[in-house]
Amino acid sequence: MKVKQVMLENPRTLHRSKTLRDASEVYKQTKVNCAPIVDDENNVVGILTVFRLLEALENGATFATRVDVVMDRNLQIIDEDTCFSEICHKPIDRLVIFNQKQKLTGVLTRIDLINKVHRALENTEDKLAEAFETNQRLRSIIEASYDGIIVVDSQGVVQMVNSSYFRLQDSSHDPAGTSLEQIPLDCHDDVIKVFQEVMQQGKVAFARYQGENLSELTITGSPILDDQNSPVHVVISLHDFTELNQLRLQSARYSEELKSLRTKNQKDLIFHDTAMERVVKKALRVSEVDSTVLITGESGVGKEVIARTIHRNSPRAEGPFIEINCGAIPEHLLESELFGYEKGAFTGANKEGKPGMMELANGGTLLLDEVGDLPLNLQVKLLRALQEQEIYRIGGRTAVKLNVRILAATNKNLEQMIAEKKFREDLFYRLNVVPIHIPPLRERKSDILPLSMHFLEKFNNKYNFHRLFSSEVFKLFEQYPWPGNIRELANLVERLIIMSEQETIYPDQLPPTFFGKPSTSPLQISIDEIIPLKEAREQVESELIVKALKQYRSLRRAGDALGVAHSTLLRKARALGISVEE
Repeated sequence: MKVKQVMLENPRTLHRSKTLRDASEVYKQTKVNCAPIVDDENNVVGILTVFRLLEALENGATFATRVDVVMDRNLQIIDEDTCFSEICHKPIDRLVIFNQKQKLTGVLTRIDLINKVHRALENTEDKLAEAFETNQRLRSIIEASYDGIIVVDSQGVVQMVNSSYFRLQDSSHDPAGTSLEQIPLDCHDDVIKVFQEVMQQGKVAFARYQGENLSELTITGSPILDDQNSPVHVVISLHDFTELNQLRLQSARYSEELKSLRTKNQKDLIFHDTAMERVVKKALRVSEVDSTVLITGESGVGKEVIARTIHRNSPRAEGPFIEINCGAIPEHLLESELFGYEKGAFTGANKEGKPGMMELANGGTLLLDEVGDLPLNLQVKLLRALQEQEIYRIGGRTAVKLNVRILAATNKNLEQMIAEKKFREDLFYRLNVVPIHIPPLRERKSDILPLSMHFLEKFNNKYNFHRLFSSEVFKLFEQYPWPGNIRELANLVERLIIMSEQETIYPDQLPPTFFGKPSTSPLQISIDEIIPLKEAREQVESELIVKALKQYRSLRRAGDALGVAHSTLLRKARALGISVEE
């Protein structure tokens, strides 16, 4: 029997820039417990297992962490034509399988192998000798595992355990032939729960057990399915995390805080930076009450997103969320937009009159965006409306009672405007009950990568593309000051995805602003005679490439200096006849 007969063929891969959340989705969709990690050239550079993902999360990683940060780089690679007998004695956890052309064709894990060998046993009952040999191989694989393994049939009877089981349980009693219910395991209840969940759902199930003296186990149940996809056996793995407990305890508070934020299901909020985390926590806390909130920050930082988060998590979530941009509406129309008007109030007015934004927001939330642009005469009327919780439509004599939660946002310095007599101090204090300041993107660089990946996925899905960013692009993203903040990042990612003619986006496709200001002393080119432009371009490119390679002595560093990917530089150099060492 050859390895290719038992391997998982054409496994689903993950690009190294993907996140742990992406890996989790792959596990759920494909019902596998590991995935090879590939680079921009589709070369296998690592592998990520479910166990490694859980361990990373225990050590403080988040679902936004890139897979190449936590992946296992110690690859065990074998040829698909290798005889199984040559590897069955090895302590197999996972193997990466290549063909003779050194291309990835499959992976082989302990659980996958158990599944395939078990099916082989069922289909070859009349070949007793072969079945016996396969069974021995199965036992060798299970025995080689460092995890404790319990193989249970569909009736809950233990078929076998490996030696690691006795080490973890500190017992010499062999439970084979005994009901799983009767085994005196410390983690008995969790093991039974995992077994029952696998039998009911036919898919992998997990549980954690924490005992005395800081002992902790991760319990994984994996089904062995028949031809009708019904579980006939369950392989229960006991992975010991006791040595990691100290780190787990240190990160427990952070994990709980992260969990509580995720339970809020903030789909519009992508962040990793601790300063932004404080902003979100403050927004979620103030959402529970009706206090007025003043949200400040540069243009494009996400003030409206925070406002919507407050509304969505408030008791007013079922009510309307009305937004009015105080700087986008002409002054002579702003009052009628804000307060509404009665029929016949002025020339051109709607015959039936019209409710204003404050009235439409009754029972919900009103966002006064760019409140710093509100004219002084309307600031007085707004202050009265906030204090009295009632308004009068233009031309109206009857007060309209309000039940509105007010949020205000601005990118201006209102305190400076107060000093310049451009904003009322009393209105400022009425709005500034709970201030929330959103830092610019350049001050929370750890958010740039998660946001970039979020927008990449969003616009790939929108336009049905499969674009990727090279690692050099991510580095330039983190170095760029982003004067337009998140809005600028989103617009740039969308533009790059639309305009790119290749799957991977390299630095040479970025705007010139990403490479600093042009030199004040540009290269002087001497022209002695007229030559074709193509020949001139090739001469200049050749001189620049030779100069860059000589100075930096590295394809990647020279490419960065010239603003092109190292693969592009290599291609150009070869086309121009320049000798390059890869």
